[in-house]
Amino acid sequence: MSPHAWSVRSSFRISTRTSSMLVNIRGGCDRIRAKLPDPEEKSRENWRDHLVTTTEAFVPPTCFAGTFPPPLAGGQLPGGGVECHCCNSEPVKMVSLSDEETSPVARTHVLDTCVLLADPHAVARFDEHCVVIPLVVIEELDRKKTRMDEVGANARTAIRLLETLGASRNGGLSTPVDLAGGGTLRIEVNGIYSDRLPKVLDPATPDHRILSTCLNLDDGGMDSILVTKDASLRIKGAQLGVEVQDYRADTASQSDVDSGVTEMMVSPGTIDALFEEGKVLLESEERMYPNDVAVLRSGKSRSGLARVVEHEPQIIVERLNTSVKAFGAEPKNLRQTVALNHLLDPDIPAVSIMGMAGSGKTFLALAAGLEQVVEQQRYRRVSVYRPLVAVGRQEMGYLPGDLDEKLAPWMAAVHDNLYALFSDAGPDGATGAIEELIHRNELEMAAITYLRGRSITEEFVIIDEAQNLELSTLKVILTRMSRDSKVVFCGDLSQVDNPYISPYGGMAALIEKFRESPLLGHTVLERSIRSPLAELAAVTL
Repeated sequence: MSPHAWSVRSSFRISTRTSSMLVNIRGGCDRIRAKLPDPEEKSRENWRDHLVTTTEAFVPPTCFAGTFPPPLAGGQLPGGGVECHCCNSEPVKMVSLSDEETSPVARTHVLDTCVLLADPHAVARFDEHCVVIPLVVIEELDRKKTRMDEVGANARTAIRLLETLGASRNGGLSTPVDLAGGGTLRIEVNGIYSDRLPKVLDPATPDHRILSTCLNLDDGGMDSILVTKDASLRIKGAQLGVEVQDYRADTASQSDVDSGVTEMMVSPGTIDALFEEGKVLLESEERMYPNDVAVLRSGKSRSGLARVVEHEPQIIVERLNTSVKAFGAEPKNLRQTVALNHLLDPDIPAVSIMGMAGSGKTFLALAAGLEQVVEQQRYRRVSVYRPLVAVGRQEMGYLPGDLDEKLAPWMAAVHDNLYALFSDAGPDGATGAIEELIHRNELEMAAITYLRGRSITEEFVIIDEAQNLELSTLKVILTRMSRDSKVVFCGDLSQVDNPYISPYGGMAALIEKFRESPLLGHTVLERSIRSPLAELAAVTL
């Protein structure tokens, strides 16, 4: 390669505006807006954020990774621009822009592996911006692709998507390709080592190679943004002066998920109308959503529970059944009453029950499911799915035995709740009842992995430990559901064990995105009913 080769791959613009010039270097992901200093200035560090005092044709003496060959200037173009050429590059065009012309500033986003493992389509979610994937990320995806869980499935999907975009063609994605949103994508094969990386950080570690890529991009004049769901990597990057962000497309915009229950004071007439007519119009400035529940109080002794059936342009609520029960189980508190109403309502196809450990989430879901399968025969089967995510991250393949034996430790919590529901039959009777349900195909327990590709019809589906699922996985689950099925998500947003999502990703994002829809009923259970000790531990530890 010529020592004068120009590294920017496309073209740039210079516009004359009174006595200054603005340059927009356009080279796929090398898009940068900058102000030029004196034409004789050689330092690339000082080439930005300065004014040009000449209005004549200007040829930059240097670029971000090399030097322009001396004979760059070409003939004058209409409008006062200059057309130039340099070696090892497409033609360089400098064209004048009108004062009214503006163009968005495209930023360079460097994606960490965990972003693609959480959302394999993440490269398409950055609008007009430039997406850079370090080559080491492809290597890490390759290591994950054989896993038989959602992480492995997402790794395979991400690899296939990159191949579709041209990663396996001759030259691959080392040069940028346009994306549908207006941005570009490329794979960075160089720049994996940086002199700015502290010696305490091993340069061979994948995370540190990604950091080095960002540092080299910054040194080359591109203000990169490292996008990662790894908090420790964000901390390291910030200490080195790298701009960092969490991946926001699959996270809730607010830090707190609302409870789905609102208390408000109303007039005695409102309480009377609710009990007499079953529905009432609420005069409230509170923001409420479909299927939210209002605890209406008038004075110290009068109250009523009502569910929101219309939330715009005015709030209309209907009386909620407070004597509800399912498969012999009765709610222990107000929040459980709300949750059980949602679970038994055939017009609410998706239910979210969040809450601390021991609050009764899975128990209520199983009771409602068995009630509607065994007693009411509304659905043909209760299907319980759990993600294979543990604190120790032990994968199912390392456990002994056949598939049922491998799943047994993950389904222990479900079995505990089933035994509680059949407690009147005694230990042997409970075991027999559960086995009979499985034999009649009215009860199924499986890992989330085996749900992909299925079509769920006439089933009451329970997704336990849903807080450990990425938003992309939740989408897979929801798109499997037919019109005559119901899905229930149970989880605790404070107990996220999946290293690829935050407490406000995945399930929290789904709740926020679905809150305006009458197809979701959401409740947060506040108290643990397992035991006083369990509640103390859940609240204080």
